[in-house]
Amino acid sequence: MKSFWKDNQYFKISLYAIFVVVVAILFYRFSSNTDNIAPSIIAFLGSIVKIILPILYGLLIAYLFNPIMIFFEGYFIKWLKPKSIKAKKIIRTLAIVSVYLCIIGTIILMIRYLIPQISENIRDLLVAVPNYTEQLSNHIANIEDTINSSVATLPYALDTSKLFDMIDPHRFLNADMLDSLVSGIMDSAVSITSSFYNWIMALVIAFYMLTQKEDFARGGKKLIYSLLRKDHAEKVVALCAEGNAIFIQFFVGKFIDSTIIGIICFIGLSILRNPYALLLSVIVGVFNMIPYFGPILGAIPAIIITLFTGFMPAVFVAIFILILQQFDGLVLGPKILGDSIGLSPFWIISGILIGGALWGPLGMFFASPLVAVILNNINRWIDKRLHERNISDEFIETPHPYSIQANSNSKLLYSKKKKSTSSK
Repeated sequence: MKSFWKDNQYFKISLYAIFVVVVAILFYRFSSNTDNIAPSIIAFLGSIVKIILPILYGLLIAYLFNPIMIFFEGYFIKWLKPKSIKAKKIIRTLAIVSVYLCIIGTIILMIRYLIPQISENIRDLLVAVPNYTEQLSNHIANIEDTINSSVATLPYALDTSKLFDMIDPHRFLNADMLDSLVSGIMDSAVSITSSFYNWIMALVIAFYMLTQKEDFARGGKKLIYSLLRKDHAEKVVALCAEGNAIFIQFFVGKFIDSTIIGIICFIGLSILRNPYALLLSVIVGVFNMIPYFGPILGAIPAIIITLFTGFMPAVFVAIFILILQQFDGLVLGPKILGDSIGLSPFWIISGILIGGALWGPLGMFFASPLVAVILNNINRWIDKRLHERNISDEFIETPHPYSIQANSNSKLLYSKKKKSTSSK
């Protein structure tokens, strides 16, 4: 009897059908809003994430601080030459403390010198916006009068009032817009203050994670090897190591590149006597972290802000930023980054567009290294499949349509078709 139920094919199909129906019903119940199951689950997961937020911040801080800690640790080991494990632990602690001192010192310097200057630039800009708006409105009105007087000589009527109503600066730059901007800045400040506790705890967690990073790495490997087969576990570990190398190389290189670009931008705008040189340099440097689209996104607000001071200063700023972007793309970027991610512009731009649509600026920032890791593994899988089928790269290589090889291949194909038709 047991063998009958065990070997009965219809019984197995019935069990599979029941399982599919049950899964479909559960999926419908979870996805529908009638029972409020999905919102409750989302709220529950959100509360869990809120609780472990300091731990997540600590993981991120430890990951970003690790390259700097490795630099200090290597320098201390070379200088002190420790002999015992205890001495190496002391050096690790010194390296972490050095990283924290550098980061905290940088923050103090920013609070002491950089942030007050940027705040003054923003305050001056907000005070001057009404005056700039009135001047720009007068210029547009003069242009409208000139165009209307010229249009009046035409044999047909042309209404330009709607066009100039659309570009009237009073529609965009008014007291309500300024109030919303100031309130948004204040809300952001309150939010940052409320999350101050989380960041303090995250710094403490990151300190201990950096101290015991080898133990955490060993524990993660043990977990992977315990859940997967050995060959699959080795592939997962190799994938994580490769992804870590790509991410670190990209982030460190891009940070250095953007810092240099921001400094050069500040020097150039100071020479041009731009009153908002520091503010615009910070904007250009931050947006430069995003490949391809970053320089454009940083140039647009810089040009618009400078446009308030005059048309020609904005033109000079646009020309300077264009030259700076070309220098970054052709000289500085390749020297610092090299071929850190090994992606063509098509994949980088596509990844940035998709990442920006899904996760905003962070998605644009993380898109390039993430796409690099995914494409590397896809290419490995494709190469493995081609190797298993004994298909070489020369066999599937597509020559240029105007090359000699392409012409010879087409002639060969034509001759083969001719022979086949003649044989028929």
